Amino acid sequence: MEKTRETEFGYILDTDIYLKGYMGFPDRRIGQVKTTEEASMKYFEDRYQLAEKKVNDLENAITEAQNKGSYLMKLIHMRDYLTNFDGLGDYLVLFAKLDTLQAELNGMISINRVKNLEIKSALLEEAKTILAEQDIAEPLQLLELSDKMKEVKQKWIKTGAVDETEEAALEKSFDETYQEFFYRRKNIMKFKAKEAKDRLFHYRKILTTADNLKFSDNFEDAFNEFRNLQTEWKTGGKIPHKKATEFWEKFKFANDLFFNRYKSFKNYKAQFPEETPEQIKVKLEKEYCKAGERLVTIGDEVVENVEKAKALLIDWKNLSTTFRNLDHDTAERFRLSCDHVFEYSYLMRVVKRKYPDIETKPKEDQFRIKTSFMRELIRRDESEIIIAENNILREQMNPKFDKKLLTNLAVQKRKVLVKKHILQSMEAALNALKKY
Repeated sequence: MEKTRETEFGYILDTDIYLKGYMGFPDRRIGQVKTTEEASMKYFEDRYQLAEKKVNDLENAITEAQNKGSYLMKLIHMRDYLTNFDGLGDYLVLFAKLDTLQAELNGMISINRVKNLEIKSALLEEAKTILAEQDIAEPLQLLELSDKMKEVKQKWIKTGAVDETEEAALEKSFDETYQEFFYRRKNIMKFKAKEAKDRLFHYRKILTTADNLKFSDNFEDAFNEFRNLQTEWKTGGKIPHKKATEFWEKFKFANDLFFNRYKSFKNYKAQFPEETPEQIKVKLEKEYCKAGERLVTIGDEVVENVEKAKALLIDWKNLSTTFRNLDHDTAERFRLSCDHVFEYSYLMRVVKRKYPDIETKPKEDQFRIKTSFMRELIRRDESEIIIAENNILREQMNPKFDKKLLTNLAVQKRKVLVKKHILQSMEAALNALKKY
């Protein structure tokens, strides 16, 4: 077979079209004559322009690119593309252009790899510094260091490659530092979590002891124990701010309550230096109760008795705050005696609004008027109690039911009982006057 048509870059052999060898590549069949030989050769010569355009486009892209080094692989792929491209033309020109471009890129890459080595060396040192700071960091600082380490990692990823002779060792050192940081972080967090749990337990234990002591009547022992608890509190260490505030408020409440009781107890103790706390409590209970019962009267000492009852109530409240578990029966007697004074005072205010001169009337008329008013007050109160009881029956199943209503009802009933007792006393006094 002979060549039937030949150009500078190719020829036709029989019906096959060949590209002439270049740069050590052998002649290569690139196509077949479809119509005429001239047209077929022209088709492949035109196709060469496509390869030429791709090389020119790559050259322009490299020229305009910021990160030129990223085009090295594209350039290598372009060589492979040209080697297998089916077209007729001067490939030596195209490969020469690629050689020039690759030489430029290799030079830039060499410079960039030196810079990258400097950057990555600095990042590695920064990572090692963060690792060293980790062991002495507080929980919040530990989170900040974690963020810093992640930022360093992102910078590392974005930084290009370094020289191959140093790449492996540098990557290994950074990865080890990075992994060590988060391995230690995990262990530190476990340790700090346990430490925080122990601290919370420390404070809760103190709070439980303080809560059990705040109402103790063993004043001197409790006083010393509270002093010890205050010292222990200072050694508890840091806990979350919200918990610290909550615990401190509870501890302060228990402290204040006890020391107010203790101060009051010391005042009582000064009055009865030889008595035990229990003996002081019993003695004062009986004393205040008797003082209250001496005020129970239906005579004319209303204003004076009210002031005395108010003063006694203050004394009793202080006593009940200082000593826990006052005798129930004694407390009930005292309360009823004070209620008697206040209810009788209220009765006299109501009566005097209509009879300002009642005290000038004969005793029998006075008691007749007072008993009449008291019956009316009792009738009114009992009507209100019935209404309150009905309201409670209707509302008791409501989830928003206010239990204070039950307390108020109990107070109303107690006042009615006191009023009835006063009424009985006045009726007895009136009957006694009628006999004379």
